[in-house]
Formats: sequence, C-alpha cells, structure tokens
Amino acid sequence: MKLFAVDGMTLDFDPSNPADTIQGTITILGSPSSKVFAKLSPDKGVYLDGLQVQVSGITVPSVGATIPDPGPYTTTMNKTSDKNEELANNKFILRLDDESDSITAKPKIPASPSPVVYSTTFKIKITDAGQDKVEGN
Repeated sequence: MKLFAVDGMTLDFDPSNPADTIQGTITILGSPSSKVFAKLSPDKGVYLDGLQVQVSGITVPSVGATIPDPGPYTTTMNKTSDKNEELANNKFILRLDDESDSITAKPKIPASPSPVVYSTTFKIKITDAGQDKVEGN
C-alpha cells in the first residue's frame, strides 16, 4: 500500500548515478483528476498515469556542472499500481515513489578554453504524495 499522489505532491530528481546531485526546475503540465478524489478535508483530485512533467535549467553541482542545460525536457510519469483505476479515462492512480521515463541532460562544467559537457541521466520521482491518509495498491 502506498499513498495516492494529489495536488501538492512533491517531485524530485532521481539520478541513475548516485554521485550526481541534480538541480533544476520541475513543472507539472497536467491537472489532478476531476472524477476521482482522495477523501480528505477538503477532498483532493488524484494524479493519474501518463501525467506529463517538464524539467528545465538542469545542473549537477556535485560534479561542478554549473552551466545549466536549459531543456526543457518533457517526460511522462508512470504508475506502479495495477488496482486503483479511474474507469472514465482507463488510467491508474499515481502513488508515492512512482517515477517518470528517463531523461538525459547535458549541463556543462566551466573550463577554459571551452566548457566541458557532463551527461547525466535521471528520472523524476514522487517523493511526497501531498497527503498522508489515503493509500492503495
């Protein structure tokens, strides 16, 4: 059982290389469901599989890659649930720890005579569901 992701959820970078501390701006491009709600006070719509997010201004300060890859990169969040479905759209509910497709960005390390490209691959992960009461499989 994991918490359902609702409006107010937190997304963060999940690098494939643990040494990479990735920074940038993550923007949610969709809205929560207007048909399925987590019973809270007040009720909140849940986010569904296929939600798109956009990432821009990517740096990796842990390796000195401080010249941003401007992006933007658009990716899709993927569900791990196979039981909590919004029937109207035939989509499953996103939950805590669900991740996006992989993104490869290329910020640069300042160097003379020209900056050095640093390639980093990461996913976007739901690190806080935006609520702590409603969960499912």
